[in-house]
Amino acid sequence: MTPGISKLTSDNLPRVSIVICTDGRAEALACTLSSLSYLDFAAFEVIVVCGPTQDGTDKVLQAYDGRIKIALNDKRNLSISRNLGIRLACGDIVAFLDDDAIPEPDWLSEIVTPYQDEAVGASGGFVYGPDGYAYQYRFGTANRFGDANLKWKRPAPEFSFPLSENYPHLLGANSSFRRKALLEVGGFDEEYEYYLDETDVTLRILDAGWKIAQVAGGHVHHKFMPSHIRNDSKVLKNWYPVFKNKIYFCLTHAASRHSMQQIIARCTDFIEHQRKGMEWTVSEGLLGPEYRAIFDDHTDRAWRDGLAAGHRGALLTQPANYWSALRTEFLPYPRLNPTGGKRRYCFLSQSYPPGEIGGIGRYIHQLAREVARMGHDVHVLTKTAGHDTIDFEDGVWVHRVAPSSDAVKPSDLGMLPDQIALYCDRLRQEVQRLHEKRAVTAVYSPTWDCEAFALMASGDFPLILSLQTTLKTFLKSNAHLADSPDFMRDFGAPMMEAERLLFEKADGIHALSHVNAADIGADYDVQMPNDRLRVIPLGTEDWLAKKPSTEKSELAGPHLLFVGRLEPRKAIDVVLEAARDVLTRHPGAVLDVVGDDTLPWNGGQTFRDIFEADPASVAIRDRVEFHGQVSDEELRSFYANCDVLVTPSRYESFGLMLVEGMMFSKVVIGARVGGMQEVVEDGVSGFLVEPGDPVDLANLLDRVLGDAELRAKIGQAARARYEERFTPERMAHSVVSFMNDVATRWMTDGPRGSNKSSSK
Repeated sequence: MTPGISKLTSDNLPRVSIVICTDGRAEALACTLSSLSYLDFAAFEVIVVCGPTQDGTDKVLQAYDGRIKIALNDKRNLSISRNLGIRLACGDIVAFLDDDAIPEPDWLSEIVTPYQDEAVGASGGFVYGPDGYAYQYRFGTANRFGDANLKWKRPAPEFSFPLSENYPHLLGANSSFRRKALLEVGGFDEEYEYYLDETDVTLRILDAGWKIAQVAGGHVHHKFMPSHIRNDSKVLKNWYPVFKNKIYFCLTHAASRHSMQQIIARCTDFIEHQRKGMEWTVSEGLLGPEYRAIFDDHTDRAWRDGLAAGHRGALLTQPANYWSALRTEFLPYPRLNPTGGKRRYCFLSQSYPPGEIGGIGRYIHQLAREVARMGHDVHVLTKTAGHDTIDFEDGVWVHRVAPSSDAVKPSDLGMLPDQIALYCDRLRQEVQRLHEKRAVTAVYSPTWDCEAFALMASGDFPLILSLQTTLKTFLKSNAHLADSPDFMRDFGAPMMEAERLLFEKADGIHALSHVNAADIGADYDVQMPNDRLRVIPLGTEDWLAKKPSTEKSELAGPHLLFVGRLEPRKAIDVVLEAARDVLTRHPGAVLDVVGDDTLPWNGGQTFRDIFEADPASVAIRDRVEFHGQVSDEELRSFYANCDVLVTPSRYESFGLMLVEGMMFSKVVIGARVGGMQEVVEDGVSGFLVEPGDPVDLANLLDRVLGDAELRAKIGQAARARYEERFTPERMAHSVVSFMNDVATRWMTDGPRGSNKSSSK
């Protein structure tokens, strides 16, 4: 080896082989493989080594046929799997990822950088724990007993020399090695089926004269999924390999400088410490009491086998002729490369799957996934009632955050109600945290609840505001709140002023329809000039591809469907009043009501309560079915099985449920107000009625239910309009183009309405 440093360029970029050893984690593996498409680093291949568990991993890998290399290991031995991966590797560097680990886009670029120094034989980076915030590993050292010290706040290059008692430690979930160094030491010692395998190979590489590099970055998110070693509570349940390999490691690496008495004492202390942990988990009900006997059995066998292996006098490594037998050509892994380069976008939405979501949560979910499919680095910030977490879902990093209960409201958010302000500030902090690691191109936020207010106030990022139903519009159909002095003083008036400021100062305005923009501009007396306004209709994925169930209820007549919260703005009262006449005149017809039916109205009663208690509803009550909130799968089935979608809201900024009905070739009925007028071509791809008019609605339903040929014609036109205007691809490309335009102008002119310098 001749030490030296050469700068990495596109011409001398090392090739990397990423090895993932997997066993019994098909779902987690699929997520890990998906995340690799977003890596910034260009020259890498992927090798998956599968263990013996049959859990559908083969079906996951079928989707990657021709894009990855695959090896099989019929033994549950991680070191054998790692060696098989090295054997197939054609890269200069072999990087190891756990099958439940998700790398950030710059992971590989950062952990490969130290290899500019030709003396570096191994490198590793930071590892987040399951919540995505707390670190499982940053820096650490280990000693010849295999004891790790993870309290370091910096790298420890001073210990990177042969035969050092302490040495830089790497975590196996995020480690890489120069292939030449691995082959020089015979690869992984296959005595280590689990535990201390990467510590052992790192130490042997160090003793062979190579340097060990520790990177301040190269982040990986380790989800710590259950396995044959630990249960669903992340509690160790199989102690045998841990104890056996601890004993073996000590005899292999510590015997030359420590006495047998010291080694036995160190291993005994380690086992007794684990015994205390086991007793605690049993007392907490995380393990059953039978595990006490299992622990003792594993301890006895570990002593016997560990001592025997340690006195064997030979490592279970591989000879030089092993490594070339399975090598094939380097197989570059396909990455997503968006036109114009990858950018980082943050989307805000209080609701996001899984769980109960409304129209905003549904379209942000669709938009974020579609922008991610283009190859961009997409982050969604959403609210949680629990602790903060970060997960990688469908190509999107989802940050579930909660405001701190003991936080102090920032002075620049003083006009907002306390809980709104604290959540807004938490979102600002999270975007700033992201930006410190990698620049955020733009932030996109819906209007509702002024989620972006703190970000607007700081002016630190280009802000695109999407126009949804405003609080002022909401109050027009909720007079009991508009007429409440306490509500208006404490919430209504300050929030409407906050909305006005957002409309005035946002760097970009995404209107869902022209009517939507005009209505809000008039209501709030705000000018929305063309240079910061873009009208882009929403789009949603084609649910027909998911083949929803087409089994109708026992009531086989025409099915009317209402989708939405049961509140005045959604006009459920209009629908139910019209249904009394329509269902009476059409004895076979049924009305399915889907949406949250628990919202109080009229002194605490819900619209469902009012309907079911009304004597005028008796004749049709058995043909009006309230289903409450349903899953997406159930909702798709309701759309597939209805004949007419009836959603004549008193106002919709867009009307996503109309698009969802149109994709199923259904007759959709909206109201002649708001964005619905631009979604539906009245009389061509659907129908519009006068808002708040049950007679107009009933007359139209009579006509539609009595004419099957008309329903078929309108349904066909509705599907064609969906395909032409409302696909997710069209929406995502338009929104990305707008966000980039806004970001470019922001970099030149600075944030709108701010005195901040534009030299960002």
